[in-house]
Amino acid sequence: MSQGKSRVTYMGRSGQVQTQNSPDWGFIYSASTTADPEWHVGDRVVLPDGRVFRYAKASGVCVAQMGAAYIKKCNAWAVAPVQATMAAPGFPATAAATVGKAGSIYVSYTCASPFGEAGTGVIAADELRGGYVVIGNGVAQTPQVRGIIGNVALAAAGIHTIKLDAPLTADVTVASTGIEVIGNPYLGLINIGSSAPYQGYVSWMGVPAVTVAASQYFWLQTAGPCWLTSNGNTCYAADSRDIFFVADGSVRSGDALTYASHAYQRAGFGIDMSSSAASNSPFVMLQISN
Repeated sequence: MSQGKSRVTYMGRSGQVQTQNSPDWGFIYSASTTADPEWHVGDRVVLPDGRVFRYAKASGVCVAQMGAAYIKKCNAWAVAPVQATMAAPGFPATAAATVGKAGSIYVSYTCASPFGEAGTGVIAADELRGGYVVIGNGVAQTPQVRGIIGNVALAAAGIHTIKLDAPLTADVTVASTGIEVIGNPYLGLINIGSSAPYQGYVSWMGVPAVTVAASQYFWLQTAGPCWLTSNGNTCYAADSRDIFFVADGSVRSGDALTYASHAYQRAGFGIDMSSSAASNSPFVMLQISN
């Protein structure tokens, strides 16, 4: 089990234009079925012009300049199983690691299908890194929310142990404490299209820098100037600025949408707004997450 947290890298601190070394952000526009060893899913890169990218992985085709959605379900809520005592490998070799106790950074939960990247309850080592766990979210319980920085491999759905980014402040009570696990939201992205069954039930996590196939790692823009595929006018009328994703991951002016019939996710605001016509470039100040 690796022991680390998501990383943020600010590129070109001396400015966008450098006299000695011109900037080269070529890695942003690459994709591969092999993860770059320098990055973990969820790692964040900030370019000097304010564009923000996250390292991500696709579970299906993700089209460049259209929204990519997170479709993986969280692990079903369940009461805590027996919190086993575990030793190396994967845990400190000097002593056994107490799981589920106040002061511990480990907790066990019951992993069920269809959780996990494979959708079967099978979890690869450190697959959940960058995800979250809510411990104690049942009736009359005080939740402890923690980030996940690692996990042991799980060959089949069952009891699974994860490593947290901070110690527990209260013991887990077996058969009583409710536990729910959410995977890394940048692992398992897809462009759902206009007829996918997920339509209306998923959220857009960002905009792929390049078109990618299933199982490829890539960079996903979440903030800053971004050209997006339009679904109509991106400026509906004077003072119309907010831009929203529609069902297929393209964008449209918020004033052109019927809010009463559907709740759309805001993408950001339009940069080019010279007139209320389709001639406006769908160039958007993306504001999904910084």
